[in-house]
Amino acid sequence: MRNESTSLTIDALTEVNYSTVSTTPTSELSTQSPPPPMNTTAATSTLSNANGTSTRPPEISSTPIQPIQKQAVPTDCSQRAEVKNQPKFTSSSRLRKCCPLGENLDYYRENQSDSMCTDKAVLNFEPTIVTAMLYDNCIEDMEVKPELSIEIGNTCNSSFIYEDTDDQLIIMQNGALLLIDRNGTDYTVEENYCLDMDKSGKLIAFVCITQVEEISQAKIIIIAVLMLISMPCLLLVTYLHLTLKLLRNLHGWSLALMSLCLACGYFVYSVVHIYGIPSGGFIGYVIQFFILSFFFWYLCICCNILLNIWYKLPYYVQLSNTWTILNFTAYLFIAITGPAILVSLTVQKGLPGMPSYFLQGLTESIRESQRYFIPPVSTILGLSFLVMVIAFFGFQRIKTDGYLRAHDDEKDTTTPILQFDIEKYENVKKDAKCVALLGIIIVLAWLFEIVTFYKPGNEGYLLLCDMINGLQGLWIMLIFLVVRRRRTIILRWWYDRGSHPITEAGTELQPVNKAANPS
Repeated sequence: MRNESTSLTIDALTEVNYSTVSTTPTSELSTQSPPPPMNTTAATSTLSNANGTSTRPPEISSTPIQPIQKQAVPTDCSQRAEVKNQPKFTSSSRLRKCCPLGENLDYYRENQSDSMCTDKAVLNFEPTIVTAMLYDNCIEDMEVKPELSIEIGNTCNSSFIYEDTDDQLIIMQNGALLLIDRNGTDYTVEENYCLDMDKSGKLIAFVCITQVEEISQAKIIIIAVLMLISMPCLLLVTYLHLTLKLLRNLHGWSLALMSLCLACGYFVYSVVHIYGIPSGGFIGYVIQFFILSFFFWYLCICCNILLNIWYKLPYYVQLSNTWTILNFTAYLFIAITGPAILVSLTVQKGLPGMPSYFLQGLTESIRESQRYFIPPVSTILGLSFLVMVIAFFGFQRIKTDGYLRAHDDEKDTTTPILQFDIEKYENVKKDAKCVALLGIIIVLAWLFEIVTFYKPGNEGYLLLCDMINGLQGLWIMLIFLVVRRRRTIILRWWYDRGSHPITEAGTELQPVNKAANPS
């Protein structure tokens, strides 16, 4: 059964004469004066030529001239030839909107890369969407409105601007833009575009002249492989800190989940790019959540060191297991709620959730797509640096106030003196050194990421920066598993399993004591 359809005949708007007409140029016809009236009954006149002879012009017939019969214009599109490549709706069909959802276009320069979006949306974005069949100078509307998902952003380096006051702008079922000129005599189909409205309600389309070049597949594969190399390193850190009793404390739990989040983010990111899986929608938001959670966990680890050095150690606070679990629950809440809020804002605006790895912010549209990733991560790293600076002054305060030495006047008092936990202090100090070193690496890697995103440069230099980012898992493993205290604990655990026979004389097997209460 065929749906009811509406045919829009493009050339029906002008009268076309298909009959044979005179080939006299238009300019000559316009300069000729109308012929004098003729007597059809007798009419001859003598003309003299240069030789003095006279000639008689031929007699003009008095038969009436018959009007030219015009060929009928086809009344609908079915009588015309179909266009070979017809638009088809697929699962990847998208309507491309320039600005995030809830925002309107506020452009003031011709190039879209210099255009601006305003969050003071006054009108709903509701362009005309049709299911169309294309014919020779004719478009048939099948009267079926497809449901298209919206894709935010414009990847054009330079663009033509079309307005609905000059041209008719229609979206077809495959997401392509159909442009019909103001005279209705011609139409064009554009695949690379973005569409939006200004505050007056005028529909504006940016059609690409040139597009942002895509990242080479070879570069993507290299970085994805490095991320996969980081995965086992991160999983090893997670496993050891959740399994070994001497590492299973508040710091170890936080470090384990931080590593696990980065491993999950890297794994999904690598699989998506290696196998060419579409990164839009849900899978992009999953990657964004895990990567953001990694940075939030790092902030929680820094806060845990600050809490130890400014509160627990100076005031001799020994948390019970219940309070330790509550403390960890608070960190867990922060590390889940923070990324969840940012991801929800990304979904609300319709922005892609995929983080900025492999991307370059060559246009404002691409830079806007990272508004809930790059600025929040930069803020988190700034706060982490501030927390570690405050923790440093906490270590200096402990040395200055003399918590590490017994005072003579205190020995003579009858009041019981609380014993300062020197072992815990040393462990916290070693943890702080590792966290600070990791922070330096994370900040440097993040600076490399920002450089590759905001500053176009040499392809080899950008590849090197991305390679450093992809190997973050290796740096984490070297920092937290190769330092002496943890290396000793891991080797003793390996020896107790009967898998690593070494002698007792080795310094690696010296006893390692554990504080009664976790930190």
